[in-house]
Amino acid sequence: MTSKRKVGAVIIMRPNHNNYGTALQGYASIQVLKKLEYPFRIIRYNKKGGYLRKIKNLPGLLRTGALSEFLRRRKKQKFLKENETYAKQIKTRNLVVNEFKNTYFEPYCDYYDTYKDLEKGANNYDVIFVGSDQVWGPLSLYSGFYNLLFVDKSIPHFSYASSFGKGMIFDWQRKKTAEYLNRLNRIGVREIRGQEIVKELTGRDAEVVADPTMLLSRNDWDEVISKSNKKIGEPYILSYVLGHNETTRKTITELGRNLNLKVVSFPHMDNYEPFDCQFGDIQLFDADCLDFVNLIKNADYVCTDSFHCAVFSIIFHKKFLSFYRHSQSDKMSSNSRIDSLLSIFGLKERLFKSDLNAENAIDAEIDYERVDLILNDLRDKSMDFFKSCLEM
Repeated sequence: MTSKRKVGAVIIMRPNHNNYGTALQGYASIQVLKKLEYPFRIIRYNKKGGYLRKIKNLPGLLRTGALSEFLRRRKKQKFLKENETYAKQIKTRNLVVNEFKNTYFEPYCDYYDTYKDLEKGANNYDVIFVGSDQVWGPLSLYSGFYNLLFVDKSIPHFSYASSFGKGMIFDWQRKKTAEYLNRLNRIGVREIRGQEIVKELTGRDAEVVADPTMLLSRNDWDEVISKSNKKIGEPYILSYVLGHNETTRKTITELGRNLNLKVVSFPHMDNYEPFDCQFGDIQLFDADCLDFVNLIKNADYVCTDSFHCAVFSIIFHKKFLSFYRHSQSDKMSSNSRIDSLLSIFGLKERLFKSDLNAENAIDAEIDYERVDLILNDLRDKSMDFFKSCLEM
C-alpha cells in the first residue's frame, strides 16, 4: 500500500517510559507502517512553558493522584541517590533501552515544545493517531496530548489499541473523557473493558483491536530477535513482575525450586522493590528490548503480571502464568488488561489464583492451534481497521 500524502500517519506513544512493553509496542507500530509503505512521523511533546495552562489543570491533577505520583518519583530518586549499586543497575538498563529507542524511534521524531507549537504542528500531518499502551490513564487527561485535543477537527484522527489502563473512569473525568472520545473519527481500543467504557460514556461502538505487538507474526519476531545474543545457557523460568506484590515473587521462587529451574528476573523495573534485591537466581539489568523478547522465546516457563510479557508468551507458545498486579478490591487497578487478554484467547485458566497449585497450573497444556486461529483472525480484523483509518 502506498500513499501520495505528505505525511500519512503520526504515531503518538510513551517513549519516555523504559518499560519493555511500551517500547516494543511502539517498535511494532513502526514496523507495521513500514510494511504498509505508509509515510509517518512520531510526535513528541516537551511540555515547556504554558504555566497558565498548568495552573488551570492543577486541581484536577491533584484530585486524580498527581501528588502520589510525584511522591513516588521522589522516593525513587531518593533510593537512586542513597543506593550506589541500585543506581548503577538502573543506569545500565536505561542505557540499553534508550539505545534501542534512539535507533528505532529518533529518526522519525518531530519535537514540539509548547502546546501552541503542538496545535500549529498538527497541521503538518494528514492523519494523526494515538497509539497503544496506557495512553488514556487518569493523569493523561489534562495534557490534551494523548487524547488528541490539540488536533483540529478538520484533520482525521483516531485511536489504535489505546488503553484507559484502569477499569473505571473517575466521576469528575467522565464528561471530559466523553468529549475527547467524541472528537475521534474512529476508536480502536485494546481491551474489552475499554470498549465498554466508550459505550457507557458516548454510546459509540469502539473496536477491540490487537496490540501492535500482535500485528507482527511469530516469524516476524523471530527475524527481529535474531539480532539478540542474550542467552542464559541453562533451563529457566522467566519472571517479569512489575507490581509490588511480594506474594507473587515468593510463589515464583517456590515454583523454581519445585521444578528445579533457575528464575531469571528483571528487578526494580518500575520502582525500587526491596524484595527484588533477593528475588531471582539470575538478575538482568543489561537486557534491551529485543533481548527481552528473545529470553521469553527461549524460556521453559514464563511468569508475569505484565500485559506485553503475556502477549509474547502467547506468540511464542509458552507455558505461562499471569498474575494480577493489584488487589481485585482496588477499583483503580489495571487488572482488566490481563482479564481482557486472557478472555479474548480463551486462556482464563492461565491466571494464577492462590488456591491453585502453581506447578500443575503452569504445566497444563495449552491448545495453541486454537489460540493461533483466534490470533490470526484478530490480526486480520485489526489490520483492516488500521488501514481503513489511515485512508480516512
